[in-house]
Amino acid sequence: MRPTDMLSALARPIAGRARRISSNQQPEWNDGNFDMTRIPAGQVFELPLMEGPGVITHIWMTSHSGHLDRLDQLILRIYWDGAEEPAVEAPLGDFFACGHGKRLIVNSLPVQVSESGALTCYWRMPFLRSARITVTNDNPTEGTGLYWMVDYMTYDELPEDTPYFCARYRQEFPCVMGRDYRFLDARGRGHYVGAVLSTTLCQDGWFGEGDDFFYIDGEEVPSLQGTGTEDYFNDAWGYRERTTPFFGQTLWEGYEAGDRGCMYRWHVLDPVPFTESIQVDIEHKGNMEPPVDGWYVERPDFFSSVAFWYQIGQPEPFGGVPPWGERRPPWITIAAGGRIADAKAPEGAPSPVLQLIWARPLVFWQNEDPAGVLELPFDVPECGRYAARLTAITSYDYGIWDVELDGEAIASRVDLYSRDTGSTEVKLGACELAAGEHVLTFRCAGANPSSRAGAAGPGYFLGVEAIRLLPLPEPVQRPLGQRDANERQWLTREIASAVAGFRQARGEAPESLQALVDGGFLGERYLLDENEQPLESRREAGKLVVSSVGPDGVAGTEDDWTQAF
Repeated sequence: MRPTDMLSALARPIAGRARRISSNQQPEWNDGNFDMTRIPAGQVFELPLMEGPGVITHIWMTSHSGHLDRLDQLILRIYWDGAEEPAVEAPLGDFFACGHGKRLIVNSLPVQVSESGALTCYWRMPFLRSARITVTNDNPTEGTGLYWMVDYMTYDELPEDTPYFCARYRQEFPCVMGRDYRFLDARGRGHYVGAVLSTTLCQDGWFGEGDDFFYIDGEEVPSLQGTGTEDYFNDAWGYRERTTPFFGQTLWEGYEAGDRGCMYRWHVLDPVPFTESIQVDIEHKGNMEPPVDGWYVERPDFFSSVAFWYQIGQPEPFGGVPPWGERRPPWITIAAGGRIADAKAPEGAPSPVLQLIWARPLVFWQNEDPAGVLELPFDVPECGRYAARLTAITSYDYGIWDVELDGEAIASRVDLYSRDTGSTEVKLGACELAAGEHVLTFRCAGANPSSRAGAAGPGYFLGVEAIRLLPLPEPVQRPLGQRDANERQWLTREIASAVAGFRQARGEAPESLQALVDGGFLGERYLLDENEQPLESRREAGKLVVSSVGPDGVAGTEDDWTQAF
């Protein structure tokens, strides 16, 4: 039997001629090292035309925009065989599974990205006559540098029915209520090979209960039906950051409004063929927080995606991508130093000053008091509901801080120590803010044991760069009286877990739900049923028996339930 694995293939003769285009400095190709292309603001850079028949086998790029979390300001477009419309059109980072413009680590078979922002892919991209690649800098005010290298093979001929590689970006900010989110709608013959999905949560809770659906060749009922968003991306019970040859989550920040995620799934071993058309959708459904208040509800989160497929013949025109400002979630960044003249430090303490780190202005306070307090005002442009974040500096001489917003505690014991100087985002929760002035108060809560400020002992310093606000759509609600067995399963699951823990600790079932709450095994929310009616409970025959009277508070309805734990 003739071996067919990748390594065995290297031991056989290889047809074709290896070629490359790159940003190597010209004409000093052997005596120069300025191997970068400068792309001014708003400009399009076109790489040298590749003539075929040929197959692109390797693309490597890196850009200064990656160091600023702006990989999405660049748009990658690829045109096959003289076509006027691109078959590949996506923000540079998203194409390489790096959502939100960030440098993310990817270790997959067709795509790899290093921590430093080296973008590499090995997707095979055949063309019969020519391949034209452009990179557009959509940032209207700032240029950037791009290093690039494209390897390809040329051949005497390729079959006329050789499929083209295609990739297209789309987004919904927020997802449209009443319809599923669409990865891809393509006409022709080909096979689907994967997707990248980037998300921003617009309310607390788990976003990923949505099933994926593949409608093949015009069918009305999808023949491929999934079981959940994390299941499609080959995870389970939520997400955690990981990267594997065919699937992974390159970013996962959590379950609060404003948290972001990015995930990829390559159908390299399980491509989905179609002969006439394919439509790939996914529901944008998830849970409220806690899930007992709403489970499997349609959510208004922000989705953006890139779909990857091959097809015979040119793909239909896609309609382009939104401008850079519109394809980023609408975070409002308020410079912390904008009101530094109005900052208030204790009498006799040093005043905060404006400093530059990596060309980024920040408020720096050389606080030496383990109980020091700094008030920093800022202005909100318009009233609304926001997810709030604080961009803070971390360093070897920085302290631990409690944070208040307008006198209300919003973050506790934020440790800004790190061995090397860097930055971090502090979650401040979702909040209603009126237009006008607000005040952040920082109260020193001590120092990390490793924090040092030279010979002066522990460091209590503070550095704040920006307050970031994401305007949020109206959160979904599951009204009282509409909650049913879906929400009840979460309620009873939490009670069952608490009873099991109580038994393990005390050797018997609790006398009541209140005993679970008093013992710290259960939150007070679980003294009520899914419709917020008081639950009755008692110990009977060695078990905790819990009863609900139903959503209207009147016993004898069909929604009554009793369960023993």
